[in-house]
Amino acid sequence: MLKSLHIRNFALIDDIEMTFHDGLSAMTGETGAGKSIILESLQLLFGKRADAQMIRHGETRAHVHGVFLVSKEVRELFDLPEEIEVEREIDQNGRHFMKLNGNNETLSRIKDIMQTIGSMHSQNETMNLFDKSYYLTLIDQVNQSKIDTLLNKYLIDRSTYLEKKKHYLSLKDKKSQSLEKKSFLEFQVEELSALKLKPNEKEILDEQVEKLKHHDKIMRELTHAYQSIENEQFSIDAIFEASKALDKIKSFDAQFLSLSERLSSAYYELDDIKSLIYEELEGFDFNQQAFDEMQERSYELTKIEQKYQKTTDELIIYLKEIEDELLMITDYDSYLKQAEKTLELAYLKAFESGLALTKEREKCALKLEKDVLNELKELDLEKASFKILFEPIKKDETSLLETGLDEVDFMISLNEGEPIKPLSKVASGGERARFMFALKSIYATSNHLSLLILDEIDIGISGKTAAKVADKMKALSKDMQLIVITHLPQVASRADHQYQIIKTKEGSRMVTRIHKLDYDMRVEVIALMLSDEKLSHYAIEQAKMLLNK
Repeated sequence: MLKSLHIRNFALIDDIEMTFHDGLSAMTGETGAGKSIILESLQLLFGKRADAQMIRHGETRAHVHGVFLVSKEVRELFDLPEEIEVEREIDQNGRHFMKLNGNNETLSRIKDIMQTIGSMHSQNETMNLFDKSYYLTLIDQVNQSKIDTLLNKYLIDRSTYLEKKKHYLSLKDKKSQSLEKKSFLEFQVEELSALKLKPNEKEILDEQVEKLKHHDKIMRELTHAYQSIENEQFSIDAIFEASKALDKIKSFDAQFLSLSERLSSAYYELDDIKSLIYEELEGFDFNQQAFDEMQERSYELTKIEQKYQKTTDELIIYLKEIEDELLMITDYDSYLKQAEKTLELAYLKAFESGLALTKEREKCALKLEKDVLNELKELDLEKASFKILFEPIKKDETSLLETGLDEVDFMISLNEGEPIKPLSKVASGGERARFMFALKSIYATSNHLSLLILDEIDIGISGKTAAKVADKMKALSKDMQLIVITHLPQVASRADHQYQIIKTKEGSRMVTRIHKLDYDMRVEVIALMLSDEKLSHYAIEQAKMLLNK
């Protein structure tokens, strides 16, 4: 439940602080006083998108701070204390900052937490009842976790199908283009295949050519190096003898052992180097024919690299690619047939996932029908009939909608003997309001929410029906905290707590103020709600009667 709310620099609000209590709380006030502004600021704590235009004129940032009591189930789910503080700040650049108990927190986590605490209804939400696509959202809420699992699987399968479809259409489109390209690819394959390209061939050739270009210098220096090691004044055997001598005294000092091992390593390393130099001297011959062939091959590879703007290694990969493409062109029909078969299988998998989602939605729809009718009976619609109609599913690609396979309509009859018709066409404003109130009540109760906030959900309702709506709100508030913005005196009088919201001029600016009303103030405010403009004795007595019911 909501314990307190502090708002600064939001629209007409400069700085107000409110304390809330259990039960039913009613916010009343004239149109334009700022009632909905208070709820808009509260929506920021529920994760609504921040809008810099809502910052009070002349200020650089707006700030909303709420304190909530958290149920045991929510505390265990998110590892939270019994009381949490949620803060939201927005600046002129549209940036928002969220905190939970003084620590920075992500918007997504705040949303996850807040939707398990409470739900909010805004004025324009009732207009969604004109939108058939909104009905699926209401059905899904009956068993959201199960629906989300099935919907996610369907969306993954649908995405796979769309990828396969894109690939298939691309293949069809490429077929005509590739046939024209066939002769060009055949020429390239013939040209590159004839070269018998090998990985790293160009680099190896260039290295060998460069080496042979400097044959005389290399031979001269190799000979010098070998003779230096073989020089009588330089004895490798002497190094070995020195190593053996130190080995005999290694037990006396660890340093002797280390020096012995290093000399031994040097001996074997030098002996190996001498052998390798000798092998180079023996094998490094200059063959003019081989040298010419290497240069010619290197030049040939350089030309082909320049022509294709690719390295030799890249050309080897490219050759494989165009060979595959040429093969595909030669046997394009089989490629298309295989792609079409893959596409059909992907469609069937997505369709089956969609059917599983539909079956679960049909179960949810039956429960929603029953729950809505029970709620409508308590809202002065005892004779109402309500059915959720699922449109027949077409087994073609047009059925794979982003929301599933389903298109539904809410069919309703509000008077005995009348046939059911689409809700969006036959329900009056007051009837739509009661229908939405029924849906909100069902959602809050089934999800065990501790807070429900309703912004003028009773609009278009009056007389006996208004009293029944007020009674329903009162009954609902026994299980959760219910905060309503209302223009109905019946609802205001049934509230456990009433707040009056006014717009007043302070200095040169208009500001919104809120006051918690005592009994006498409630009598006056409710009497004014019953009157046209001026208080009358009858209105005052009527207000007292409503309050004392």
